[in-house]
Amino acid sequence: MKILAVVGTNAPFSYNRFLAKFIAKRYGDKADIEVKEIDKLTPFSRTDTADDSIKQWVKDVKSANGIIITVPEYDHAIPAALKSSLEWLGSHAGPNVMKMKPVAVVGTSYGTQGASRAQEDIREILLSPDMSANVLPGNEILFGNAAGNFDKETGELTNDAYVKQLDGVMDNFFNFVKQATK
Repeated sequence: MKILAVVGTNAPFSYNRFLAKFIAKRYGDKADIEVKEIDKLTPFSRTDTADDSIKQWVKDVKSANGIIITVPEYDHAIPAALKSSLEWLGSHAGPNVMKMKPVAVVGTSYGTQGASRAQEDIREILLSPDMSANVLPGNEILFGNAAGNFDKETGELTNDAYVKQLDGVMDNFFNFVKQATK
């Protein structure tokens, strides 16, 4: 099973990058998980043609059995770089790139709400007619106080309750992907 763990920001430092890498390391025995950065993607424009970075992005998404998006919250919404990367998939890449693609949305933030508004924002985008992704229902990762829950040196998630919650969501997601790809 091939899974992309998308870092939902182009920021040089991100706890959501830590989260994506933690997921890839912890659950690497359950799936082939590649951490995918969006920081080098060309910003979306309807008038531009897809360059090599976008062609590779589309190819990687198409070939994945499932997508995990680690989404931070910037001013109660997803970062512009993440929105741009999704626009390439929905508007410019042709039909069916995300159609029924299993997706899990997870996130962490500095505040107490754990990127809850950004996760709601991205779920709406993923469920829109241009995307029609198959978003894992009923499973949320809303890790607040990111700075206090990750080791800044190793990137490890140090909150045992959060690790246990993540274990449950990831098990559900891997089963969800298996069911969707039968």
